[in-house]
Amino acid sequence: MTLSYIYYKSFTKSGSFILIFVFLCFAQPKAQNNSDSLLNYLDKVIMNKQVYSTLKEHRLDSIKSLILLSNSPYQKAGYYRQLFLEYEHFNLDGALRAAKEKRAIALQIDSKDLLVEADMNMAQILGKLGMYKEAFEILEKINRNEINPDALQHYYHIYHSTYLLLYESAFSEEERFKYNSMIRAYKDTLLSTFDTTSSGFKLVLAGKYLQDEKADLALAITLEAYNKAVNLKEKSNLFYSLSIAYEGVRDVEKQKLYLIKASVRDIEYANKSYIALRKLAVILYQQGDLERAYTYIRCAMEDAHFAKARFRMLEISETLPIITASYDKKMQSDKRKLSFYLISISVLTGLLFILIIFIFRQLKKISAAEAFVKIKNEELGQMNQKLIALNEKLSEADNVKQVYIGYVFRLYSSFIDKLEEYRLNLHKKIRNQQFDDALKITSSANLFNLELKEFFQNFDAIFLGIFPKFLEDFNEMLKPEEQIIPKAGDILTPELRVFALIRLGISDSGKIAELLHYSPQTIYNYKLKIKNKLKVPKEEFYTLLQQIGR
Repeated sequence: MTLSYIYYKSFTKSGSFILIFVFLCFAQPKAQNNSDSLLNYLDKVIMNKQVYSTLKEHRLDSIKSLILLSNSPYQKAGYYRQLFLEYEHFNLDGALRAAKEKRAIALQIDSKDLLVEADMNMAQILGKLGMYKEAFEILEKINRNEINPDALQHYYHIYHSTYLLLYESAFSEEERFKYNSMIRAYKDTLLSTFDTTSSGFKLVLAGKYLQDEKADLALAITLEAYNKAVNLKEKSNLFYSLSIAYEGVRDVEKQKLYLIKASVRDIEYANKSYIALRKLAVILYQQGDLERAYTYIRCAMEDAHFAKARFRMLEISETLPIITASYDKKMQSDKRKLSFYLISISVLTGLLFILIIFIFRQLKKISAAEAFVKIKNEELGQMNQKLIALNEKLSEADNVKQVYIGYVFRLYSSFIDKLEEYRLNLHKKIRNQQFDDALKITSSANLFNLELKEFFQNFDAIFLGIFPKFLEDFNEMLKPEEQIIPKAGDILTPELRVFALIRLGISDSGKIAELLHYSPQTIYNYKLKIKNKLKVPKEEFYTLLQQIGR
């Protein structure tokens, strides 16, 4: 048995303590050195403790399977050694069975070292089970000279821990004095077996300082051992030791912090026989955190019962009724408050229900009013749209009217000038008796054609001045291959002029024919021709035509 399996425990401020080194091979929780954060983490760990127990049972089953498969007693001895270590803080009955099986193998293979190891294991577990007489009988039968030096510390540790258990369960001061003397003696013996530079020596010495009421020295030496620990496992072994040292200097918050850490480690490793969680529950009870104190003490009792750790159950039973009574009292108080709150909530719910009915009725009225307003707004919106369209038409018509009135005035003025020039020229021909020239002038249609061409050019220019994108927008309504492109020198084509007049609001074919000097049939042909070129629906054509330029 090596020191990595020895578990350090120190006593209360009465001066008593125990030396044990905890075997812990699990990871540190992801929480800072903050009690509240760690308590929240511990709560989660406790809720999931069955997961850790299941993992432990899987490891135990694996070792048992290896034992069944093994034919070598030496291999079996090794497996029972592992089984004992797994059971040691998990289930004392299981640990005792493993130790007995190991003893049987030791007798079979005639191994003194294995026999001593098995006997010490049995004595250790019997002491925890409260069978002190049987434990001492086994220890006394062991010949110290036959004990391997590596196992000697464990041998003295078992004596120390057993006397400590007797001390804690003693009723008379005489018995307590007797057992305390034995504890001191075995503590001194343990100190003599350690290397003075080892962490084990420092922890034993820290325990001695606590017993001598030198708590500052105990804390300093424990912190030194903690700071020199090379890895997380070694540091976690010292959590409970630090809590005891801080208890000695009456630093409750630091004591509480390291008790939380130690409790987390115990539960994560599925230890069922532990001290830290019980002591933490007492501190939380004293600080008024009754709910956590009750949860933790119940958890500690359940685990101690599972582990068959009778002495731990006795320890917990001294505290459990006090915490349970306080918790029940708090629960009764909480129930009374809850009843008051429920009555208050019921009254408020009734008032709220009445208020909801009133609000619902008001909302119905508001909804009806909103629906009426919405309808009126929609009607108003439609009227606004119509007014906007009408205003656009009026604005457009006004613009067209202004442009074309100016054009008509200029046209008539120009026509009067041309008529006067024509009259003077004809008068001159007649006066000079140039009757043939006069007859020639009056018989030619060139003047009419020129005037008509000029009229078309002026009309085209003025129209495109008002609707500059007419040609582009008009072609957008035609198929790509049917789009109209005026010839060089022309502004609009004859068919475009027909639809230009329609855009201006002249829709009567007879009037269009009269203005453009075309026949009604020609106007009809132009309309039909364009309709056959459309890519937009024919029924939408004239509506879209009126939108050009808006």
